Amino acid sequence: MKNLSDVEVYRNELRKKYLLGAEFKESVVATGGVDHLALISSDLKATTEFYTTVLQMRLVKIMANRDEPTSTHIFLDMGGGNMLAFFDFPKHGKERTTRGVGSMHHVALKSSEPQFKGLILRLKDRGISYSLHGTEEQGSIYLRDPDNIQVEVTTGY
Repeated sequence: MKNLSDVEVYRNELRKKYLLGAEFKESVVATGGVDHLALISSDLKATTEFYTTVLQMRLVKIMANRDEPTSTHIFLDMGGGNMLAFFDFPKHGKERTTRGVGSMHHVALKSSEPQFKGLILRLKDRGISYSLHGTEEQGSIYLRDPDNIQVEVTTGY
């Protein structure tokens, strides 16, 4: 795909096959939704502080990682029955990943208008930088967590 017209042809192929295909309109989704997203943290204390105070999630579980007992696994309640999990891997150091195929772009969280306004106030009070797309009543806020993971909080589209 070298130019925008090729990209649009590609998008239309995807729409025709997957978005508008009759065989998919009537099908039942084979999963019940997100149980949890599992990410890696370089500092669980800083991560927990950010997600519990800035984003007001609740820490609901702390346990050893099944695969590596020196690694700690935490779960934060994101609301809506969904969890956000973090691992630390002290044995592996704090090397960062490279963004690319197979990596995550960002985590997007749903927000009501009052939650959205409250987040903006907390960000301003703490001097945390963010990007606002929309207004201070509705839209999307983009910010970075302590490990530079991009987080979007949105009132919807």
